[in-house]
Amino acid sequence: MGDNTELSHCEHHGPLRVQRLFHPPGEAVAHCYLLHPPGGVVLGDELEINVRVCSGRTLVTTPSAGRFYGVGDFRETQQQTQRLTVEHGRLEWLPQETIVFPGANARLDTRINLGPDSSLAFWDVLVLGRPASGASFDHGRLVQDLQVYREGDPLLLERMDCTAGERYMRSRMGLNSHSTVGVAIFTENPPQALLNAWRECWEASDPGDAFAVSQRGELLIARYLGDHALRCRDAFSDLWQRLAEHRCGALPSVPRIWHT
Repeated sequence: MGDNTELSHCEHHGPLRVQRLFHPPGEAVAHCYLLHPPGGVVLGDELEINVRVCSGRTLVTTPSAGRFYGVGDFRETQQQTQRLTVEHGRLEWLPQETIVFPGANARLDTRINLGPDSSLAFWDVLVLGRPASGASFDHGRLVQDLQVYREGDPLLLERMDCTAGERYMRSRMGLNSHSTVGVAIFTENPPQALLNAWRECWEASDPGDAFAVSQRGELLIARYLGDHALRCRDAFSDLWQRLAEHRCGALPSVPRIWHT
């Protein structure tokens, strides 16, 4: 297909599916939709996702929010393991949010392996409870591990352990009683003026939300803490677009599925 990125190998077991690639006109990036028809993860489920980018540019997203349902039995966990490897080229991993229902016992484990000349755009947005329905995360547990490596050397190692009722959930040093937490990671080093403009724009729109952005070595890390998953994703998308415009001189194509 000329210069277009191709899906060279696809294998699945169970209900997880990868849809065919979409190629926005005039762009080399390929959009890939990751589908999970059951719509959520229940007691004893294990989802394992392995993505390898050998070359080219790929954007992976989801058509809807992921869900970890309440189980009521904490002898077993619900687990999602993601292994994202970028040998060459660029991976943009931009899923919609993950909702962790009250009573869930969820484990999320993501490891990203970058090759010597690869680049990354990644975000993860977690919603604890069901704030849109007034259901708080008053029982249950979530453990999340996030690791980013470059040629075997660690660039970022993080763990978040949220157990309902514990002090961390209420503390100002923790979640400060908020329901939504997000992190976005880019292998970028943009001008400080661009970052200041992004943060000031989103902080001014709702003082109840907290945004932060920092440079850690080669990684640009943005964070959100608040109660609005859509605002978090919109803010991360805005930063992603600003960075792409600065890097390439043009805005990227937003996945069509986000508007359906």
